[in-house]
Amino acid sequence: MQFQIGKSGHQPVLFAMSGETKNGDRYEVNSRYLLKNGRPILPVMGELHFSRWHPDEWREAVLKMRAGGIDIVSTYVFWIHHEEREGEWDFTGSRDLRRFLEICQELEMPVWLRIGPWNHGECRNGGFPDWLVHGGFPLRQNDPKYLYYVRRYWEKLAEQAQGMMCKDGGPVIGIQLENEYGHCYQRPKTKAEGLEHLRTLKQIAQELGFVTPYYTVTAWGGAYVLEGETLPVYGGYVDAPWAQHTEELPASEQFLFIPFYDDQNIGSDLAPATAGASEAQPQPESQPLGQDRPEDQQQTTPYLTAELGGGLQVTAHRRPYPYPEDIEAQAWCALGSGANLIGYYMYHGGYNPDGRYSTLQESKATGYYNDLPIKSYDFQTCIRESGMLNASYGKLKKLHLFIQDFEEILAPAEVYLPDIRPQSPEDLETVRAAVRHNHKTGEGFLFINNHQRKRIMKAHKNWSCSLHFKDQTITLENIDIDPGNCLVIPYHLRMGNALLLKTNASLLCKLGDYYVFYTDHTPWYQYAREPGRVITLKTREAERAYKFGDRLIIADCILYEEDGEIFAVSSNPTEEITYYGTNGARQTKTINFDQAKYDVSFAYFGEGDGDEGRYRKYKVMIDAKNLDQICELLLQIDYLGDRAEVYHDGRLIADWFTTGDQWHLALKRFDYRSELELWIYPSRENVYYDLPVEHGWSLEKINILSCQKTKVFA
Repeated sequence: MQFQIGKSGHQPVLFAMSGETKNGDRYEVNSRYLLKNGRPILPVMGELHFSRWHPDEWREAVLKMRAGGIDIVSTYVFWIHHEEREGEWDFTGSRDLRRFLEICQELEMPVWLRIGPWNHGECRNGGFPDWLVHGGFPLRQNDPKYLYYVRRYWEKLAEQAQGMMCKDGGPVIGIQLENEYGHCYQRPKTKAEGLEHLRTLKQIAQELGFVTPYYTVTAWGGAYVLEGETLPVYGGYVDAPWAQHTEELPASEQFLFIPFYDDQNIGSDLAPATAGASEAQPQPESQPLGQDRPEDQQQTTPYLTAELGGGLQVTAHRRPYPYPEDIEAQAWCALGSGANLIGYYMYHGGYNPDGRYSTLQESKATGYYNDLPIKSYDFQTCIRESGMLNASYGKLKKLHLFIQDFEEILAPAEVYLPDIRPQSPEDLETVRAAVRHNHKTGEGFLFINNHQRKRIMKAHKNWSCSLHFKDQTITLENIDIDPGNCLVIPYHLRMGNALLLKTNASLLCKLGDYYVFYTDHTPWYQYAREPGRVITLKTREAERAYKFGDRLIIADCILYEEDGEIFAVSSNPTEEITYYGTNGARQTKTINFDQAKYDVSFAYFGEGDGDEGRYRKYKVMIDAKNLDQICELLLQIDYLGDRAEVYHDGRLIADWFTTGDQWHLALKRFDYRSELELWIYPSRENVYYDLPVEHGWSLEKINILSCQKTKVFA
């Protein structure tokens, strides 16, 4: 396999879009990447919906996200959550936007505020209140009555966000206008009208004080982009729970290296004349990016993502499972294909708040194609609805650690594709590879993805490739590629006074003067002169690695840093951790957690018949004392059936669609109720599952887990 590395393409063109924070940091963007104080940056952004999470848990949620390598929190603001009935405003509890922004401000976590007005997000009416939908006037265009209500709504948001823009010392550095505009749901008659509407929305937002360095719009599926005034952001999901059938989807191109990949599947259920998954996208271009591309194909905007699927939300008829390897490989391919903002939707799961006049989930009853859980928005993502970590959290974290320490080299690096490429996603033998080369520093990274969803890729032993430059050839050899591997192998990497010419190990991060790598094979490093300082981990260790300042900690439990102290959360009595300091020494430590015993039992007490059909009822009794000793109680509920609901005092507080995955119900947000009622609905036919599911209609077992928190390092 060969890469033709031409000379650098056009120099990046600086855009007019920019802004400064109150402390003097300057954010800018050019035609290829974002900048902070004139230096290239490559942020990692993760979605957390504040109104779908308990306000007392916002702070810990943001800290967990930061520990996972998230640099920016993005969040939808759903109109219906704040004005469900016309003129009745609610910014209390989980809807308290200002309190959420203040927490992000305290934690110095930047925010990308997605103010709509329409936000899909599997929310009722895409977040539009019912009264607006049935108002009798056109939506999402420059209709005077619609614009009146948009301005009035945004005025309320502006009151909540006053002083929260980064220019005023707040955390908000970016605003997203609209969502899937021109692609989904009531698009205007012409593109010109759509662009004029976007221009009007931006003007209104700025007039009301939403003034930030960056403005974005989602661009997939032919959605409208206001060139020069908004940045397009892209996305992609490893499956389509919204597809209107119960068959397995074809092999996805999400797992190929394709620059500027535009996933037409996103929102395809709401796209005009579409009722499910769209046709496959074109294959990669024959030319590598750079000087060899035709003039009219030169990069004019940076490749930014906002919705790489951190998971998948299930629907009544489709229950796909996003394997952690899927989530990892998709992000790997986006970065290797040139993405210079890695944004996940979702990164943190949640649950819908209670509506006063209706439920707030997307459903067929509101004219949409899908029925979703009334409460659960778990999304099977990195941080679950329970607050527990998914395996995808660690798999992505190792990519984020790499980005954070090498973004200044990586962001300006240009993308080159090899002469031999997969013929289709079903090609499971051809090595999937891309190179990002920084012409200014001479450093580069070879990206390899050897994973395809629900397929087994071929292993490659002692694989090699050649990078052909005008005046030299670099051969990267003796690389072992196992099925499922995602690798990022550096070449000509400056490591202090050392120059690493090549290696077979993937790069993780820096720790003082040490460079941390990982591989499951015998590592080798070739230097031009003196050897560098290296720590080599196994892949599994890299997935469990956290970096806090000058410590690299390897642990199975949840870790996060707050006010300079590192805390661990676990349901186990002890946890063994390994850690490194800047001296490169490997050390171990045992963490002990206080233990308290809690009991749970259940009893069957008959069947019921409601609007959704018959269900079996169970009473769940929880014996929980000394609750001040713990940070969370989790019910592990094993049942047979299509779905289940949990009630307290007649109010639905939680639900779950069966997927074959384990259901953990967190109890702290419900004040540790001692008695709950569980309804189970019988299994149904014609439902798509990825994981094996045993059909039936019964509660099998309930277990209870207590999670303790303790300080690890001060």
